[in-house]
Amino acid sequence: MGRDTPVVAVLTAHWKGGTEEGWITRQVAGALACAADVHVLTPDGRRPSTRTDGVFTLHRLGTPLAPTTELRRDLLVEALGVAGPVEESALPDSIATVLDDGLLEPWAAATDVLAGLAPDLVVVAGHRNLGAVAALDAHDPAVPMVLLPLALPGTVGVSGHFDPVMARAGQVLTVTEAERAEIVGRFGRADAVHRIGAPLAANASVLSEPNTWVGDTGYVFVNTGVASDDAHVEGELASLVRMRFDHRPVGVSFTDGFFVWHEGREQRGWAIERSSDRARLMAWARVTVDLHPGALFARSCVESLLYGTAIVVPDGSRAGEYARLGQGGLWFADPAELTWCVESLLETGAGDVLGRQGQAYAEAEFGSTDRFIERVTSACGLDTGITGDTRPAVHTA
Repeated sequence: MGRDTPVVAVLTAHWKGGTEEGWITRQVAGALACAADVHVLTPDGRRPSTRTDGVFTLHRLGTPLAPTTELRRDLLVEALGVAGPVEESALPDSIATVLDDGLLEPWAAATDVLAGLAPDLVVVAGHRNLGAVAALDAHDPAVPMVLLPLALPGTVGVSGHFDPVMARAGQVLTVTEAERAEIVGRFGRADAVHRIGAPLAANASVLSEPNTWVGDTGYVFVNTGVASDDAHVEGELASLVRMRFDHRPVGVSFTDGFFVWHEGREQRGWAIERSSDRARLMAWARVTVDLHPGALFARSCVESLLYGTAIVVPDGSRAGEYARLGQGGLWFADPAELTWCVESLLETGAGDVLGRQGQAYAEAEFGSTDRFIERVTSACGLDTGITGDTRPAVHTA
C-alpha cells in the first residue's frame, strides 16, 4: 500500500447518532479507527468542509439530500414491492429515474475527495446508496468496498434496481442474524456476509436507585412510539396491558409523557428523553413490553436484557431474535397473545429464568467492545493487534 496505516473512507448519507442506523454507522467507523486512518464522507453540511471529529476526519460535501428524497424513494419501492420483488429488468426507465432523483447528484463531489485520499478500502452505509457507489466507481472501480446495509426488515431485494450496491461489495456487515439471513437468502454469498453485532453494556449507575414514579415495585414497563392521545395500535395495546394488570404498577412511556397506573390511579411525568432514564426504567422493571422496538436491531431490547429484564416484543420485529435465539423473552402476534405473554412472565418463574438467559445472551453477543472491533476489522481485512477479550463494552448515548 505504501503507507504504514491503511486509509479507510466511510461513505454515509448522514453523519448523526440519533437513529439506530446512524449510531451503528458511527460504531463501525470507530472500530475501523483502531486499525486505520478513517475519513467520513457525507453530503451533509451547508458548505464543503473538512474537520476532525473525534478519531475521524469528517468531510462534509455541502450538498445535502433533500429531506423528502429518501422518503419518496422508500415509499415508491414499498409500493412497487406490494406484489413481490421487482427485478431491474421489469422496472420502467421512468420509475428508475424517479427512484434516483435527487439521490445521485449530491454524491458527485465525493469523487474528488476520494481522489485526494486514495483510500485502501471504502465502506458504504446503506444498501440503497447508489450515489455513494457511483462516486466510488468514478474515482476507481478497483478500490475494495465493504457494505454496511442497514437493512430494515423486508427491505432487501424488494427492487433489483439497488442490486448493484450489494454486487459491488466484497464483504457485507450486518448487525443481527435476521438481517444477515435476509441478505443471504436474496443474494447468497454466505461467506461474505458477516454478523458484527453492536457494542453495548449495562449502565451501572442506573442500578443505584429506581425511578421515583414507580420505585422498586415489580412494575411492568411499556415502551411506545406514539403520543398518549394517539389512536394508533401501540396506544391501544398499552391501554390493554394497564387495564389487564391493574393490580400491579404499569409505567407507559409515550412520546409526550411517562404515565404510571396502579389500582385505578394515574400519575403523569415528563416524557422519557435521556437514554439513562429509559435504562433505569428497564433495569428495575419486572418485564419490558416494547411495542416500538428499533427496526434495525432493537437496541432498547438488548439493553433491557443486559439488566436481566425479560422482554415481550412484536412477532416479526428484529427484537424477536433476542426472544427466540437468546431465550430472553416472548413475542406476540395479537392482543390476546400480548396479555398471555405478560401474564406468563409475571405470574410464573418464567420471567426470572428468561431474564437470566437473556442477560447471558446479550452479554455474550453485545457486551464486548473488543469482540465487536475484531468482528468489524476482521471482516474488512484489517488487523488491530488486539488480542484476547478483556475490555467491556462502552455504553454510549
